[in-house]
Order: sequence, then structure tokens, then C-alpha cells
Amino acid sequence: MLGVALLQLDRTLEGYRWSQLPSDVAAIGAPALVLATVATVVSYVAMTGYDALALRYVEHPLRYRRYAAASFVATAVANSTGASAVVGAVLRARVYAAWQVPAAVIARLVGFNAVTLALGLAALSALGMISAPGRVGEALRVSPSLVGAGGASLTVALIGYVAWARRGGRPLRWQDVRINRPARPLAVAQVLLSTLEIATMAAALWFLLPVGSQVPFLPFAAAFAIATLLGLLSSVPGGVGVFEAVLLVLLATSVDPLVLAPALVAFRLIYYAVPLLLGAAVLAVLEARRGHAGRSRRPRVDLAQHLCVWAPRVLAVAVAGAGAVLVVTGDLAGLAHRLTVPRPGVGLLGVGLVLLALGLRRRLREAWLGTLLVLVLMTALCLVLQAPITGLVSLGLLGALAAAARVFDRRSHVFTHSRGWTWSAVATGAAATAMSWFAWHTSSTQDEGSGFAIVLDGAHPVSVRLAAAVGLAGVLVAGARLLAPVVPGPATGGPDDLARAEDVIARFGKASAHLAFTGDKRLLFSARGDAFLMYQVQGRSWVTMGDPVGDPTQFQELLTAFVQQAERHDGRPVLYAVGDSLAPLYRELGLGLSKLGEEALIDLRSFGLAGRDRVKMRRWRSINERAGCSVQILAPEAVRPLLPELRAVSNQWLAGRRASEKRFSLGPFEDDYVMRFPLAVVRREGRVIAFATLWVGHGEGEVAIDLMRQVRTEVPNVMNYLFLEVMLWAKERGYSTFSLGMAPLSGLRTDATAPVWDRIGRRVFAHGDAFYNFRGVRHFKECFHPRWEERHVAARPGPAFPKTMLDVATLIGGGVGGMSAGLRTIDAEAARQLWHSASAQARRRAWAPRAGTMSTAVPAPRAEADVPADQPA
Repeated sequence: MLGVALLQLDRTLEGYRWSQLPSDVAAIGAPALVLATVATVVSYVAMTGYDALALRYVEHPLRYRRYAAASFVATAVANSTGASAVVGAVLRARVYAAWQVPAAVIARLVGFNAVTLALGLAALSALGMISAPGRVGEALRVSPSLVGAGGASLTVALIGYVAWARRGGRPLRWQDVRINRPARPLAVAQVLLSTLEIATMAAALWFLLPVGSQVPFLPFAAAFAIATLLGLLSSVPGGVGVFEAVLLVLLATSVDPLVLAPALVAFRLIYYAVPLLLGAAVLAVLEARRGHAGRSRRPRVDLAQHLCVWAPRVLAVAVAGAGAVLVVTGDLAGLAHRLTVPRPGVGLLGVGLVLLALGLRRRLREAWLGTLLVLVLMTALCLVLQAPITGLVSLGLLGALAAAARVFDRRSHVFTHSRGWTWSAVATGAAATAMSWFAWHTSSTQDEGSGFAIVLDGAHPVSVRLAAAVGLAGVLVAGARLLAPVVPGPATGGPDDLARAEDVIARFGKASAHLAFTGDKRLLFSARGDAFLMYQVQGRSWVTMGDPVGDPTQFQELLTAFVQQAERHDGRPVLYAVGDSLAPLYRELGLGLSKLGEEALIDLRSFGLAGRDRVKMRRWRSINERAGCSVQILAPEAVRPLLPELRAVSNQWLAGRRASEKRFSLGPFEDDYVMRFPLAVVRREGRVIAFATLWVGHGEGEVAIDLMRQVRTEVPNVMNYLFLEVMLWAKERGYSTFSLGMAPLSGLRTDATAPVWDRIGRRVFAHGDAFYNFRGVRHFKECFHPRWEERHVAARPGPAFPKTMLDVATLIGGGVGGMSAGLRTIDAEAARQLWHSASAQARRRAWAPRAGTMSTAVPAPRAEADVPADQPA
């Protein structure tokens, strides 16, 4: 429907010069604007009466002052969004639920409001059809007799509804749904109130028509009601495009469409934009009251908690809309022309407003200050240059922003980053403005340019278009850098934090908790200091490594503090490689769980080499011992003398795999880090051919292998032999569990109802060996007969999840360069084989190429715990 409407609009308004739109809107007289504003106020007051009638119908009375603001906000927001009936219903449901109104009663209330709206549209259409069938027929392009019959039918339907409405009458039933009849006076009030609301809404536009249009109100109202109904049915936000196209067609014989266009724009501003801004201001006031939530349990506090999330979003949409107008038209109500400001410069200001709107959406304080300054200047200019509509919109935005000051509590880099960094961003913006100025002054069609249209207009010289494009890019870069979120505190944990973490690990920690000492993580401690989270920030993702470490009684407080801190700084909380034990708490915090794979754990208390199923392990041991290999477990203090030899092994291993050091989920080969832990080395003829650092948990708990490297040798199964000897060593010393690390993307769901993540992971696991040896890892670890425990990533669900996982991959890869190193090792033939190995269904859905990307973007924790180089897949 929207596509058809846009085509019709393009055909109808083909001769209109859009560069004149701001001045045409500004030319509308002040009396017409005042009358349209009064009609708008009456219409919205009448809409709050919908809820008054509905509450009486459901026999759940409330005082008008308690629901009037909620009704206005719900209507103002719903009018400007798609599926307005659904949005309004959701907002009302949240508000009334806060006042302990049962869900079934809310459903009846929302349904009653929908019926009331339909009655008003029918009544106004019938009134117009009956009073002026000739004019309505001319608009609808049908005969007057048919119009009269339609009006009579609608009138009969309305009378029938009022006659059917009778308190105590037999209710309607449909399956398990029961619809009670309203009282007859209530039904009459429905028709009258809704007719008044639709009529005043139509009057707001009718007052804005040119004086010479000579369109009687009732035929106009009938056409308006039909256009409104089709706009609602389209589910387009505010019916934009559909409403205008239908009304232009219906009134084409009475009003010149080129004359009607400015009136429609002014109507959109007065009836939709201004109430939306006022609704945002109401939400901001409710947000300001949230601070009293702990001292009061009145329903208005709950209302604030439910609706305040809309305040930054609504304000951001409004500011972005103003910026878009500047970008598209290069002017606003003729201000640029009267001030002789170049239109590309106005377009740059529009781009700046769009950037500020993004900052408002993220609740950045500096974006709020910048927008406030721009609006103050805009309002002052409108007062001086007598631009009433622009001034009204600007003043409304200014008031809403001022009332919402408390909402914007996050900081950006504008005033917190280094002076040199900030000045570089400012210089970029200045250079961009200069380039845009050059583009305008060297253009031969200065007055015809519309914002950044010169970038796309082939009539301009290439140098001019390039200069304008550079100007746009410069403003975007400068704005994005200045409005980047701030991450507080030091980039990594200091010596004091590491000492505290070491104490917690010694008392509570699992083996993997030693990742806190890799030197690339921040540490967040609980209030008592007996639990901590290790995390790092990449982009907007705040990524923890594993579950919290320490006293389990402090985990809820710690996790809540972490999520709140991330969100205060416009971050996305992500908990990477977590288990099932805290899954209910993660879900309580609003995080969804996506399975990464399964970790292989060996129960050392029952582990041994006896039995038929251990024949392969005994063979590994025998082959390596006959080849002259032996395993030695060294204490941390005995590692230093071996560092040069160990580094040679590590460098050869990295060169052979064309890999770089991983970070975050795996310890790097750094002297201080390697000397912190026990070390298992495999020697042959006195030379180290393989080694692995060992993580040891507190007490007699878990042992795990962290960093493992080997040189190429003719002796097979060297790393298998090392694993085996470490397990036997740990068992002798009373440890209970040995971790083999995770098999990524294994154990995902295979049923038809599996989530998208699991379906992608299954295809990667089956067909992604060119990117990572997924099946080989699983097969190798199965040889030790482990038990498998699920590992997940906990993050906010939604479209940002892929970007979140890309941030995780960047952390693990040690940066974008490290992450892409693995991709460079994959040749075109391997990628082609991956593609052709996928099923026909997978190729149709394009899962295979996505799967390869995801397998690289979501590496396993401890990715080196892989099939050793001398093992077959």
C-alpha cells in the first residue's frame, strides 16, 4: 500500500518544486495556524475521553488526572508509529497494569477504544455523504446516489449499534470470548465523542487550506475520514504517504494538489510532531520522578518506570527528523535564504543534528548539551525572522529537552578524552565545513542546490561533488569520534587488583580463573571483595570471561553491578563462555543464552589406563616412551632457565600455523605469565619438543591446560602423551577434575524448532573444517571419554548480537589484525570446497558463507586446545 501511495504522490506532485516547501509552509497565515492548533488541542482532549468512557464500560473507574497524561502520551506516540493501534494498546496496557488493572479488563478497555474510533470515522463519513452527496461523489468519482446510499447504510449501522447497546442485554459470544453490551447512554457518548475527535482533527487541516480553496467542511471531513482509515490500515507510521496520497486524490477536483502540499506538511507538524514532543516532555517529567521510587509506591512511579524508556527515543526521533529536513531541503522555513547561509552548510548542520540525535538515543550528556545549544539559536532566529512554525517546533523540542535533562546521564569523549584527541575531531569537522563551503562557492547552481543533492547531481563538476562528499564524511567522522562512549577506570587491572584476585582464586577459584593474570582484562570486585568479574571493553561490548569467581553468595550483587555499569556507559553487557549454574540469574538480568559448545571434563577419581577402552591411551604412552620422550612437571620457580628454549618452540609453532598470539580467552607466551604457573614439558634427547602451562584450581579441585606449543617431530601423538601424563600426575596429587577445554559449536540442537544460532552453528560444525577443525576437536577429546558440560554466551538478544560476537572475536584475536589472520590462511579452494559441501537447502538459505564468517568471529575459549598438529582430523 505504501509503494502504491508513493507512486501516486510522485505522479500528483510532479510539478512541485520541493526547494520552495519551507517558504510555502512559512507563508501560511498566523490565524490559520492558531485555529489549527486550537483544533488539535480539542482533538487530543477528546481522545483522553476515550479512556474515560472505556473505564466506565469495564466498571473500573479512575480519576481523570490519573489517566489523562497516560492517555495523551499513548495517543501521541501511537499516532507517530507504525501499527498505531497495537502501540497504543501496549502503552495503555503497561500503564493500567501499574494501577493493578487486571489483564482481561485491559483487553476489554483497548477493544472498546478501537470500537469508539471506528464509530467516529463512520459517523463523520455518513454525515458528509448525506449532507453533500454531490461533492463527496465528485471526490470519490462515484455517482451521488451511490454516495447517499453509503451514507444511509452507515447511519443505519450507527443507529443499530445504539439500539443494540442496552445494559443487562444478552452479550455477544464468540468461542471463549464474551462481549458485554454497553449502556445506551454510553454508546451515544461513544458516537458523539469520537465524531468530535475526528471532526476537530479534520478541522486542523481544513483551517490550513488556502483561502480560495472553497471546500465545504462536511465533504472535506468525509474525505478526511476515509483517508485516515486507509492510513490506519496501512500500519505505516502515522499513515505517512498513504493518508496524503488518498486525500490528494479525493480532493483533486476541489483543491490544487500543489497548493494542498504545504498545508499537509504544516498539519503533520502541528497535529503529529508537536504532540509527540509534548509527549516526550511528559515522559521526561515522569523520568525525573523516578528518584522518589524508593520513598513512594504510588502508581505514577510505576508509570514512570514503564514509560521513561521512551523519552530519549522520542526526542531522538524528533531531532533526527529536524536534521533530515535540513539535509533534504538545505533550508528551514526560508531562514537560510534570508541569512544568506549556503545550503550545503545548512545540510552540514542537518547531519550534525542527526549525529546528535544518535547521541540522544544513547542518553549522552554532551549530545543533550549540543542539541540544546542548537535549538536555543534556532528559536532565537525564528523569533527575529518571524518564522512561527519553525519557532514552535524548535521551542517544543527545547522544552522537552530541558525537562528531560536528568535522563541524559551518560558521558562521551567530548570533555573527558585527551585534549589532542578532541582537537583532532574538531579539526576534522572544521576541514569538512571548509570543503563544503568550497563546494557551494564553486558551484554554478548555488540557488538550486538542495542540501547535499550536489553530491548526487551529475550536472556539477566532479571536484565540487567530491568536496561536498568529503565535507559530509568529515562531519560524520568528527561527530562519531566526539560522541563515542566513555569507558571509566584503567584499561587493565593494576597490581593491587591482581593481588586481591589472587587471594580470591586461592580460596574459591576454578582453574580458568587464572585468566585474570593475562594482563588484558579489567577487574570488578563485589562490595565485600570476595568475588570478582574479569572483563574487557571492545566497542560497545563489555565482555566478561566466564562466570564470576569467588563467593557464590555475592554473584547476584556483582552481576547486577556489572550490567548496570555497562548500561550507564551505553555498553552491551556480554558474558562469554558461561555455564548453566547461573543461567536463571542471567535471564533475570535480561540476557539471553546462546550455546557456544561443550567443555570436556575428565573425572580423575575414576580415570586410569586399565581396560579395553584405554588401549589407545596405553599405545600413545608406549610409542612416545620407546621414542625416548618423557614428561616432566616443573614448579613455577623452575621455569625461568627454560624460557629461551620455550620461546623457540613457541615461535616455531606460531610460524607453522601462520598465527599470532591470542588474547582474552587464552594466555599468551609472555615471560611473566608463563613463570606464574606449573609447566609440563616433553623432552626428547634432552631437548624440549612440547610444553603446556597448567592452571590449578583451589584446594584439590580442577586442573586445566592453558598455553600449549610443540615443534614438528616424527614422533606421533606427542600432545596426547603430554595430556595423559598430566592427568595421571593430577590424579596422584588428589585433584578431582581435568579440563580438556571446549569443543566449539558441538552439541547444538538439531530439532526443527532450534533457534537460528543453533541452526547456523550446526552447518558450521558440519561444513566448516576449512575454517576450523570443529569435528576433529570433538573427536580428539572424545578419545579421553569425558563428560560434557554446556557453555554459553549471555547477551542481550536482538539485531546487535552479531556485532557483539564480532567484538568478542576481536578481543580473542588480539585486535582486528589478529582476527583476520586466520582468514588469510584460508585459500580460495578451501572456501569453494566448503561451499559445495553444503546441502542444497543450505545454499538456498545462504547459510554456508555466513557459517564461515561466524566460525571465525566466534572462536572457542582456549582455542589452542585443538587437535595437535600431528593428529589426523
